[in-house]
Amino acid sequence: MLLLFFEYLAFAFLASMGAIQLAVSLSGLRGLWLTPWPGANRAVGALLIGGSAWWFFASGDRATPFPLLEGSQQGGTFLFAAIVATWATVFLIPLVSRAWRRRAPAAPPTGSRGLESLRARSYWPRSYRGDDRGG
Repeated sequence: MLLLFFEYLAFAFLASMGAIQLAVSLSGLRGLWLTPWPGANRAVGALLIGGSAWWFFASGDRATPFPLLEGSQQGGTFLFAAIVATWATVFLIPLVSRAWRRRAPAAPPTGSRGLESLRARSYWPRSYRGDDRGG
């Protein structure tokens, strides 16, 4: 039963990560992309969603009742996985993909604030450039 809980957690995390990657790719927020190319980023997002769903639903019998994944527990588990996927997107992707980000524009257009500033750089610009401009 505990194995099913962790399998569902992995499914929800991967599906959430895929949905986030599709959304940031379509909106042009390059600072949160997993790959430097928009088409590849959309493909990765779609593969994360489709692959995680296929893996979760095709890997075993899910018709039997499990007390760890009922109603509000399922909702709470999915919410936790979605929050962790968002955290991973904002904090870890800029560190993992720093090599290709060096070729990205150094600063956002003048006056861009909030999410608009993520079109040109990541959430953590100091972490890979070592500058004092902030973010």
